[in-house]
Amino acid sequence: MFKKIIVISLTLGLLLGGSIAQATPIQNSVIEVQAKAKIKLNVTKKTIDKGKTYTLKVSGTSKKVKWSSSNKSVATVSSKGKVTAKKAGTTTISAKVSGKTLKCKITVKNPITRQKIVVIDAGHQAKGNNAKEPIGPGAKEKKAKVTTGTTGKWTKKKESEINLAVAKKLRKELEKRGYKVIMVRTKQNVNISNKERADIANKAKADVFIRLHCDGSNNKRVNGAHTIAPTSKNKYVPKKAKSSSQKLAQSIISSFCKKTKAKNRKVSYRDDMSGINWCKVPVTIIEMGFMSNKDEDKKLATSAYQTKCASGKGHCKDYPYIS
Repeated sequence: MFKKIIVISLTLGLLLGGSIAQATPIQNSVIEVQAKAKIKLNVTKKTIDKGKTYTLKVSGTSKKVKWSSSNKSVATVSSKGKVTAKKAGTTTISAKVSGKTLKCKITVKNPITRQKIVVIDAGHQAKGNNAKEPIGPGAKEKKAKVTTGTTGKWTKKKESEINLAVAKKLRKELEKRGYKVIMVRTKQNVNISNKERADIANKAKADVFIRLHCDGSNNKRVNGAHTIAPTSKNKYVPKKAKSSSQKLAQSIISSFCKKTKAKNRKVSYRDDMSGINWCKVPVTIIEMGFMSNKDEDKKLATSAYQTKCASGKGHCKDYPYIS
């Protein structure tokens, strides 16, 4: 009896084992067929900034995919599924493979760009501060923190007043063009040193720092406008800011003189200007005219000419290094 039980148990084990062994490859084949059937795109909708690209991928097949775009003016697609965003709008990218058509909705948006920052410094102030400060980081040489500036020989107007009037008009001009404008000062009675003025521009991470000034000379026949920029050997201004400052100075004086018809006295390259040496951002000083010259002194005192001065410096959108 005991031997019969053992024989029956062994027989059942072999039968069951054989069934399981035979079932396993069948089950694997079913899974493999199902896996091959899942042909799909990696995404069915995607948002891309204008000018950017994104690559669509088809999984579950090794066969060749035929790509197409329903609106090529919005986005195109290459033979390898690379989508290139052309302009704002929507399009459908289709992928045809193995008798199936897979689709992805592409939305193209205009990129959000950082608003450019322009810091305007109306040079000088109502009352100067003769206390000394270094002309640049680590400099032994020192100069007055800020002076009162010159005065019109005929109009008796203070330079600081003219600078402020033009600064306010320039702010309005630049804001119309979409720039964020930060004013170093908006009134006469302040006490801000040249270093502190540069600090304001540095802290704001300004794309451009424009410092407005007027000139004076012992020779009343001298006239015209010029800008000031650091030399290539300036040891205080960072290399990138130094190069950009020189380009800024060249662009502004050209634009300014074209608009105002003032004599173009070009760019002066100097390394003794505290308000430039403390800068880590592109900076220039624009000397808008000579208040020691009768014609320019009188023009600078008029609102109409001040507006010309402002619009002549308002073409920041044309400067390649901040556009």
